[in-house]
Formats: sequence, structure tokens, C-alpha cells
Amino acid sequence: MNTIKTIALSTLSIISVYTAKAQTFKEPVSYKLKNGMNIIISENDRSPKAYSSFTLDAKAFDNKKDGVVELLNAVLNENVNKNANISFKDNSGKLATASADLDKDLTEMAALIQNATIDQKTFNTAKAKLITSLKAHDYDYDQSVNEASINALTLADVKSFYSQISPEKTFLTIAGDVELSAAKSSAKKAFGNWNKTHEIASTVAK
Repeated sequence: MNTIKTIALSTLSIISVYTAKAQTFKEPVSYKLKNGMNIIISENDRSPKAYSSFTLDAKAFDNKKDGVVELLNAVLNENVNKNANISFKDNSGKLATASADLDKDLTEMAALIQNATIDQKTFNTAKAKLITSLKAHDYDYDQSVNEASINALTLADVKSFYSQISPEKTFLTIAGDVELSAAKSSAKKAFGNWNKTHEIASTVAK
């Protein structure tokens, strides 16, 4: 429960940056989907948007290689295409959208996560962009994310890490301008059919 509260409070603190008015958050509601994915929902009708964060449980990936999470994020960002509401950074995927578009955009983010294209071309492009960002110092990356650690990673490393991601190792936070029952429905629609043997395995094998 401490992990759930930490993730919820972290997400809510990010949301507060977007809003100038005093906020009155309801107590976050946490539960699990049947596949084991942890869901946290917090309603706040004064928020201008609906926000969502897809987060990996760090404890479930203790032996990951330095920089592999950020490089996978860079690969996922190459899959985003033209949806400016979705981005991947640090240990999570982030979504900021209008309440009316939450269902559609959350489903799109889930599809990107579950069915990412991880091939040599996408990997090379993502790796080059990440290294350029590191050289420019345009983002405060973790100390383990540096040119040396990124250059040491291979396509096989990213595929291997990606294949380890499964519902019970993740958290989905939905907060802001959302209604509890609608947010639950969106979470189930987006991630309810995800399981360990879903499209991830076949995508990585290609």
C-alpha cells in the first residue's frame, strides 16, 4: 500500500503544476484488474484535464541494465506518431488529455505499450535521439542514463527487457478531471485484456 500511495501522490503533485487554483482531491481509489495490474484513480473536477501515468514497479526489475528503461522509452516515443498527448519518459508513460478523450487516448497508449514495434531501424533512431538529448543536457536524466550506458545497450537488450514487462509489474494512475466509474471503464478497456502472453511476445520475436 505504501508503494501505491507514493505513486498516487507523485502523480497528483505533477498534476498540481498544471493548475493554479486550489485543488480538492478525493481520496485515491486503488484496486487490481484481473490480470494483476495495479490501478489508482483520483477524482478532481477542478483539474483542467485528465492525466494518466503508466509506471513500472521498480522492485520487479532489480537486475535491469543501466539506461535500458530510458532507451525503451525512446523506442516507444518513436511509436507514438502524431499523438502529442502521449509521451514516455523516466520510468513511465504519461498522458494528459481532455476528459472526453481519456477513453480513446488511454486505449491508444495501452496499444503502444503492449504492441510496440521494436526493430533495428526504430532502435537506431531512438538511440541516436536519446544520445543527442544526453549531449545537449536538455533533460535531467538519472545518473545511470549516460552516453556510455546507452551505447552499451543492444537491440537484444531492449527486447529482452520489454519481454519482461507484464501487468502485475505495473501501475496505472488516472487522476484529474475524471469520474470514478468512467475511469474504471477506460482502464479495463485499455488494459483488461493484457496478459503475459499477449502481443508482446510475438512482437519481440520478430
